[in-house]
Amino acid sequence: MKKLIQQYGRREANAILRLVAETRFSLSQTDLLLGRMDALPEVQKREWEEILRRLHEGEPVQYVLEEAWFLSRPFRVTPDVLIPRPETEEMVRLILDHRFSLQNPSGLDLCTGSGCIAVSLALGGFAMTATDVSDAALVVAEENAKRLKADVRFVQEDLLAADVSAHGVSSWDLIVSNPPYVLEKERAEMEHHVLDYEPSHAFFVPDDSPLLFYEAIAKTAKTALRPQGRLAVEANRAFTKDVAALFRESGFCDIKVYEDQYNNPRFVFATAPGSLC
Repeated sequence: MKKLIQQYGRREANAILRLVAETRFSLSQTDLLLGRMDALPEVQKREWEEILRRLHEGEPVQYVLEEAWFLSRPFRVTPDVLIPRPETEEMVRLILDHRFSLQNPSGLDLCTGSGCIAVSLALGGFAMTATDVSDAALVVAEENAKRLKADVRFVQEDLLAADVSAHGVSSWDLIVSNPPYVLEKERAEMEHHVLDYEPSHAFFVPDDSPLLFYEAIAKTAKTALRPQGRLAVEANRAFTKDVAALFRESGFCDIKVYEDQYNNPRFVFATAPGSLC
């Protein structure tokens, strides 16, 4: 426990232990206070010790439990995918709040990872397709769609090498993405449990190419979005203005930057070129 407190602080360490106790052993906080962990069968006590060992080594609790919650739903996560963040939940809520007037609007999720965006939007009424460069990530995403009974089509694709025409012309009402956007030089500012366990290819871009993925997204969306279709991305707070400028230069209009819960500029929404703004 002391090591967890040193790593995370007392409040977060306690939250992690409560999450493990409830998720893996069906023990409430009251049960923990009453010492009912001591009454567990030996096999579960050994499991508890193994979980503590992994946590003490810095492994994120979401990977230990193979589960992370996103918009009140449990998603399976492995080291092949990023752990979903609250900021990404905010972006999905924004999309759902900007309700499309169309029935069953079509959506394309680029760089899907665990599938949390695509699955959540599918359950919110979108006909979703999702892509990722990683076959291993797609296995996790497909499992999440199956577990949560979401109808999502998954496609293996390298966004940076993709043929723009592969997604069709005027095919989508929405294109959404949470692509890699952390600069290599920002590694020094990140927690070791993030760097040691989460897939680096899903985080980082070269210091001299901070808009690398957004250029590819804009190129794809310019052709693939229907008139008045919407583009929504999550971005590095230091570059949201640059992303907005890129979209504007690419012909998009009605461009808006939204802040996350920490008042950081985080999301850029735009309307397809050629639409009435």
